[in-house]
Amino acid sequence: MLHKFLHYSNRLVVTLTMVASISTLSFSQDTPPVDYYQGACKLYGTALRTALHNIIDGHTVISYDGLYTAFPSTDTKPNGKIWDIYSDIPGGTPSYEYTHGVKKCGNYSGEGDCYNREHSWPDSWLGNTNPARSDLFHMYPTDGYVNNRRSNYPFGIVGSATWTSTNGSKVGTNTYPGYASTVFEPIDAYKGDLARSMMYMSVRYYTEDSGFGSSGATSKSNLLTWYANLMYAWHLKDTVSTKEINRNNAIFTFQHNRNPFIDHPEFAAEIWQTDLKPQVVKLIPGVNSLFIDFTRYLDSVAAITVENFACDNGGGNPVAVQWGVENDVSKLLLSFSTLRGGTLYSMQLRNLKSINGVLMTDTVITFTAQGPATGIEGLLGNAKGYNLSQNYPNPFNPSTVIKYNLAESNHVTLKIYDVMGNQISTLVDEDKPAGVHSVEFNAEHLSSGVYFYQLRSGEFTDMKKLSLIK
Repeated sequence: MLHKFLHYSNRLVVTLTMVASISTLSFSQDTPPVDYYQGACKLYGTALRTALHNIIDGHTVISYDGLYTAFPSTDTKPNGKIWDIYSDIPGGTPSYEYTHGVKKCGNYSGEGDCYNREHSWPDSWLGNTNPARSDLFHMYPTDGYVNNRRSNYPFGIVGSATWTSTNGSKVGTNTYPGYASTVFEPIDAYKGDLARSMMYMSVRYYTEDSGFGSSGATSKSNLLTWYANLMYAWHLKDTVSTKEINRNNAIFTFQHNRNPFIDHPEFAAEIWQTDLKPQVVKLIPGVNSLFIDFTRYLDSVAAITVENFACDNGGGNPVAVQWGVENDVSKLLLSFSTLRGGTLYSMQLRNLKSINGVLMTDTVITFTAQGPATGIEGLLGNAKGYNLSQNYPNPFNPSTVIKYNLAESNHVTLKIYDVMGNQISTLVDEDKPAGVHSVEFNAEHLSSGVYFYQLRSGEFTDMKKLSLIK
C-alpha cells in the first residue's frame, strides 16, 4: 500500500494506491468458522477486550519442549532457515542463520552460537505460569545470545545504544515518553509483529493473570499507558505482513486460536486508543465500487448515508453505502452508477464518526477506478499502444512470465500485491524504452492463492490477476 498524508487547512488529504479485490479472509488447513469473531465486532473498550478473550481462550496448549516441533511450521524463511527476527536482515544477508533442530542452546558466548525460545512477553512478567509461557503467539526462535541481551527489558525506543546486534537490534535507555529505563529495540521490520504479540497476550490472559507479575511496561496482563501507546504506534507503522498472516494460520493448526490483531488490525484502536479520530488506511477501487478501510469502527448512523461522500471528475456521489463489510464496521463499500476505468477520482469524506462518537477530520481521498478504460480514455490508451498481457502460465508454480508493451520510453513500475492489498514485490521500477518487455516472477516463497500485478507507465495503468497453485 502506498500512502501519503497531506494537510490543507482543516482537511486531511489522503492519497492511497491499492490494487486488490475484496476477499474473505482465507485460512489454511484447520479453517475456523466464518463467524470466528462473531460477537466481537461493533464493540469497543473493555467489552471488546472481554469478547476477544472469550473467543481465543482455552486454546490447545503446546508444551514448552513442543515449541521446537512447532517452529518449523511457524517460523521458517523462504530459504528453509529459521526466521530469527533478532538476526534477520530483510532484503539483505544476515551474519548467520540457523537450521531447525541444529545448534539449539546450550551454552553460548556470542551471536551465531545457538538459538533458543524467546519470550517476547518475558517469562518473569508471566510469573512462569502456564499455558502463557509456551503460547506460540509470543514465542519466537531467536539467537540465544541476543535473547540474553534482550533480558526481560520492555521493548522501547533506544537513544544511545549500549549494545547493538548484528542486524541492528539495540539495548539502551528508552526515549519514548513515559519510561526512562533500559529497553530493547528490535529493527523496524518486526516492530509491528512484536506489538501484535503484546496485544494478543494482553487479551488472551485478561482475567486469567493471577500468577502474572508486573514490570515497567505491564501490570499483570494490562499494558501500561506508555507501552500501549508505543505498541499501537508500532502496530500502525509496521502493518500486518504476509509473514504474520502465514504464521497466524500455522499457529491456528497447533493451538486452534488466532491473533485477533493480525486478522482485524482495527481491534487495537478500539481497545487502547478509543479517543483517536478515525483515519483511512486502505482503499481498494473496483468496477463502479470503492472499498474503504479505517483505523476505527465507524458509527452506522453517520456512515450509511451517501451525503457523507462527494466525488468529482463526473463520477457523481455514490448511490449506495454498505456499512460493515465482512461483518467489520471499520470497512465501507461504496457503489457508483458509473466510474470510468483508469480515471483518477477524488472524493471528500465528511462528518464521519467513530463508534464512540469521535469526529473524523474531513478527508479527501484519491483513487483510480479499475476496469478497462472507456470513452476518450480507452481510445487514447489503445492508440498509444500500451498494453499489459496476462501472465503465462496462469495458474503457475512457482514462476511465471509477465509481458508488457510501451509505445514510448517512460518510467515503469510493475508490482505484485496480495488479496489484502499488501505489496509483495516490485518487479520493475526504472526507465524503459519503447517496445515489448518481459519479466519473470518467482513466487517460490509465497503461499498458494490469488495475487495481483499492476503496471504503471506515465498515465497508463492496468492490473491483472494471477493464481499460484502449489
